[in-house]
Amino acid sequence: MRMRVRAAAAALLMTVAVAGCSENQSSGEPDGDTAAPSAAVNFGVGVDPAYSPIYLANQENLFEQAGLNVTVTQYQEGTGGLDAILAKQGQVTASTESSLLNRATRGDIKGLAVFSQSPSFIKLVARSGITDVAGIKKYGVVPGTVNEYATNKVLDSEGISRDAVEFVNASPAEMPALLQRGDVDGYIMWEPWPSRGVANGGTVLLTSGDIGYVYNLIIGVDGAWYEANKETAKKVVDTIAEACEQITADPAKAGTVTEAAIKVPAAEAQSLLEGVQCQVRDFTDEDIARYNEIAQFQQESNIVDQKADPAAVMVRGVV
Repeated sequence: MRMRVRAAAAALLMTVAVAGCSENQSSGEPDGDTAAPSAAVNFGVGVDPAYSPIYLANQENLFEQAGLNVTVTQYQEGTGGLDAILAKQGQVTASTESSLLNRATRGDIKGLAVFSQSPSFIKLVARSGITDVAGIKKYGVVPGTVNEYATNKVLDSEGISRDAVEFVNASPAEMPALLQRGDVDGYIMWEPWPSRGVANGGTVLLTSGDIGYVYNLIIGVDGAWYEANKETAKKVVDTIAEACEQITADPAKAGTVTEAAIKVPAAEAQSLLEGVQCQVRDFTDEDIARYNEIAQFQQESNIVDQKADPAAVMVRGVV
C-alpha cells in the first residue's frame, strides 16, 4: 500500500494511516506490457468514508494485481485531487460532480464514471435550539464544493433568498466546532461531519434526498493524460468497480479499510455508509441533465466565470 497525505482533516483525522511516500507524477507515459506496471498514476482522494472503495483497492493491492502503478494521495477535501490535476501533479481523482464541474472550467479535467451515490449521505445539521430550516440564518459553506450547491438547494426548497442569510466560509473539519460555538447555525455536508455536528449538540433536519438531490462521486482524470493512457485509465475504473463489488458483498470491509485510512472507527464508518450505493456505472442522460443544473447554478452564483458543459466533460462509454 502506498499513500501520501497532503492535508490533515482535524483532530479525529490528523493521524491518517500512511504507508510509503513514493513520488509518482508522470502524466504521459504510454501503457506498457500488462505484465509490468503501467503508467504511473497519482490518485487523489478525500478523507471520509465515501472514498472507501479507493481505500480498499489501495490496501488490498487491487491496483497492483491489475498491473497498475498507483499512489493514493489523501487531501482534506475531495477538491485537492482536482487541484493536483490542474497543477499537473496528479492524473486521477475522486470527487463530487459539483467539484469536478467547477474545476473543469479551469483546465482539462474529464469524468469517466460514477462510483458512489446516495440520497442520505449528505445531511443538513442545525445547532441546538433550531428546529427548522427557517431558523438557520448563518450557513457554513465550503466554496466551490457540493456543499455550496446543496446549500442553495435547501434555500430554494424553502423559498429563502440567498441575500436573506449569511455564509461563513470554512473547511469541512471546522464545521462541527463552529456549530457548537454558534458561529454558524447550520451546514449541509457529507459524512462524517453531520454526525460530528450531532455529537456537538446539533440536530439533523433533512438529507439531500429530501431536497431532490442524490450526490454522485465521480472518477475524474487529467484529460490530456487520459487521451495518452486510455487503457490504464480503464483499468483504474475497473479496479474501483471490483472494490465496490467487494464492499457490496461485505459492507464491513468499507468500515475496516476506512478505519485504517482515516482513523474513523470501523463500525461508525460502516454505519455512515448505510444507504450509499457503491457501484461503478456509466453516465446517464438524467445525470447529464442534473449536472447541467449544477453548472448553471455555479455560473449564475458567480462561483465560476464560465459554465462547464457536462456533455463534454463527462466521457461516456468507459464502463
